[in-house]
Amino acid sequence: MSWAGLAGSEVVASDSPAEGRRFGISVGRVMVGDEAPVETAKRDLAAALAAAPHDLLVVRWPAHQVALAATVAATGRIVLPADVLTYWEVDAQELATADLPQADSLRVDSGDNHQAAGREWVKAVVRSSFEEYGNHYSANPALDRQLALEGYLEWAVSSFEAKPQDALFLLDGSDPIGVATLSQDTGRGDLEVLLAGLVPGAQGRGAYSYLLRAVGVQALQRGLSRVIISTQAHNVRVQRAWVRSGLRPFAAVTTAHAIRPGSQTAQVVLGQRS
Repeated sequence: MSWAGLAGSEVVASDSPAEGRRFGISVGRVMVGDEAPVETAKRDLAAALAAAPHDLLVVRWPAHQVALAATVAATGRIVLPADVLTYWEVDAQELATADLPQADSLRVDSGDNHQAAGREWVKAVVRSSFEEYGNHYSANPALDRQLALEGYLEWAVSSFEAKPQDALFLLDGSDPIGVATLSQDTGRGDLEVLLAGLVPGAQGRGAYSYLLRAVGVQALQRGLSRVIISTQAHNVRVQRAWVRSGLRPFAAVTTAHAIRPGSQTAQVVLGQRS
């Protein structure tokens, strides 16, 4: 579940077995919804953190709930600030009808139509577009940065294999140059872009706008009214592209790593600090 899929007042704790296998430690997640009253959020977050046995907890809370940072620190875990996510939104109709220059060589197609080749397409695009991307795992010196990239690959490929209809490929002629993976929330009327990227050679020439417009079309075809997407706050370049496509920011989410004292992860982090 992404943070955007939480009910407004929820505090949700979960295991992250895929990340645990990848990094060789026990990993969990704790997420705080956007509408929890601050005292309730502090109480429920403290309880979730106290009950979690994991070496590493990835904790996310609304950035405006600044008091929750102290709640995480009060657990006695080692706390590493990791990133801030910004969430953006746009009316699906507005995105789907964006006026873009004619580009005869570009087209967007559903993963349903490319199930044989799609797995390798996803791997190639994600590997090249996210190779230098700094996500929250990069903040933790105990975690291998290359393994973090492998996590993006695993997530994207498994999403495609489970629901190829929830992947869109941007093609230049017959060459895949971009991909977006999607998740819908019919209760909220949202289509969320979980991951989107272009190969480096396609960046900086407007091709990304065609992929975004196709997401808007896909939302309308599913009877959904809003498209949402998120990225790390430092990823200014893509946020500029979102502005040009009519997206607007609506939320910010703080991420921290809360590390169990005495764990091997803690020893590496403390050694890095000294």
